[in-house]
Amino acid sequence: MLNQVVFSIQELTTKQIQHIQRLTNIGKALSSETNLDKIFDMILQQAIEFTNADGATIYMVDAERKQLSFEIVYNRTMNIHQGGTKEKVDWPSIPLYNEEGNPRLNHIVTAVYHTKKSLYFDDVYQTDDYDTSGTRRTDRQRDYRSKSMLTLPLKNHEDDVLGIIQMINAMDKNGKVNSFNDEHRTMMDSLASQAAIALSNRHLIAELEKLLMQFMHSIAKTIERKSKYSSNHIIRVANLTDMFATKINDATQGPYKDVHFSKEELTELSMAGMMHDVGKIITPEYVMDKSTKLETIMDRIDLITQRFHTMRLFFRYQYAILSEQDFADYTTIHLGKSHTLEEVEMWLDGELAFVNGVNIGTEFLPDTDMERLEELTKYSFEHEGEQYYLISEEEKRNLQIRRGTLLPEEIKIMGQHVNVTWEMLSEVSFPKKYANVAFYAATHHEKLNGKGYPQGLTAEQLPLQSRILAVADIFEALTAADRPYKKPKTLSESLQIMAIGVKNGELDPHLLDLFLDSGLYLEYAKENMLPEQIDTPDHEAIKKIYRPE
Repeated sequence: MLNQVVFSIQELTTKQIQHIQRLTNIGKALSSETNLDKIFDMILQQAIEFTNADGATIYMVDAERKQLSFEIVYNRTMNIHQGGTKEKVDWPSIPLYNEEGNPRLNHIVTAVYHTKKSLYFDDVYQTDDYDTSGTRRTDRQRDYRSKSMLTLPLKNHEDDVLGIIQMINAMDKNGKVNSFNDEHRTMMDSLASQAAIALSNRHLIAELEKLLMQFMHSIAKTIERKSKYSSNHIIRVANLTDMFATKINDATQGPYKDVHFSKEELTELSMAGMMHDVGKIITPEYVMDKSTKLETIMDRIDLITQRFHTMRLFFRYQYAILSEQDFADYTTIHLGKSHTLEEVEMWLDGELAFVNGVNIGTEFLPDTDMERLEELTKYSFEHEGEQYYLISEEEKRNLQIRRGTLLPEEIKIMGQHVNVTWEMLSEVSFPKKYANVAFYAATHHEKLNGKGYPQGLTAEQLPLQSRILAVADIFEALTAADRPYKKPKTLSESLQIMAIGVKNGELDPHLLDLFLDSGLYLEYAKENMLPEQIDTPDHEAIKKIYRPE
């Protein structure tokens, strides 16, 4: 008798130690797993092992929609296994509230959610407290008999219900349906606690990442609001970057067939795309928005126009008080040769139109225009003892900008945004899996030939992510239709310029190949370009620019 008692105690002790060990192991496994679907699989597996149940369902709470969604449905007898890492469950969600907005307390899973208490039944058909018509209907459809049932809430540290786990038909060794006993319920309570901690941690991490992404979106929007001319640039670059990464993941041949970005790497690259221009937060608006060469706080073309108008009045006054010959002599002195009043006014109109034209940024200002501007600085008029030139030296310097609208020192100011991007983002303690966000974002102006900025990095130092971001940034800039200082280019023009960039060793040739061959450029164009920009590029001719052989 004593030996039997001792044996029973030893057996119970051994079993308890095994249970504790299993719970410890599952706790470690759950806490280290980051994939939510795998977490659901682990919870299911352990629940089945603890209870030898024939079926199990895991629900997650959708707080926004106020419903329970099926995450895993498993039944050994009916050979059902959906959700988790398997195919998604296609069953409709369960409302937590009725049409009047009151808690549904007459259904088992929704009652467990609202009361936050477990429910178990030796035979679920025998309860009159809950509506089991849904269970009965499903059983009839599948020729099954649900009998014993254990339903538990998965609660976090704040006593919020994150989900529900429901076990069906505990089985003995012979396959006979038994009740869920005290040991089952104790073990499942412990498992539910462990599972809730894991889910809560994942939920917290997901919420923090969501907050981080929302914050980045907010910063990106704030930066774009600084400039009335580059609205949505950051979002377009980020979207194109994401599209590039997806195409690379989908590649089944070529240089990217063995390249695959993980979910974390995709998010990291997306963050970098969103933050690539964050440094522009310190760029003066008059530089960011310099739509014409003479623009500062105001467009100085207005001052020049006023001077031209004053000079016109000045010559009209001289014409009124001088004889025809004296006026001709006067124009010879001031304009270099004899003119009638009509000729003077035509000349002033022509030169003002010319100045207005060169005030707009172009791809290249020809030497003839440079010389004409130089000549204009010689013309002046006197008023009350003061000499007024049609164009000042500083205005001439701005108007003689060869390409675009920025002076060298303004280009330098613009270029500083990349350094500031690095300084800002490198101070952020990103999660380890997103550790490269700052580097990718701050290298989008680097070139493979080492001639980019700010660091002059070479191809060996630039990972694929940096190269993608560089290509996306350039293509968006070439095709953007909201820049007043340049005309938007067509697809053909933009791709030819990018091909020249590849030829010069600036851009990755494989990325441009992918851009062309996958049709990604056209997908982007249909969403972001004007109809008149979307022509039909000659792929072969474009590739010959950088692959002449």
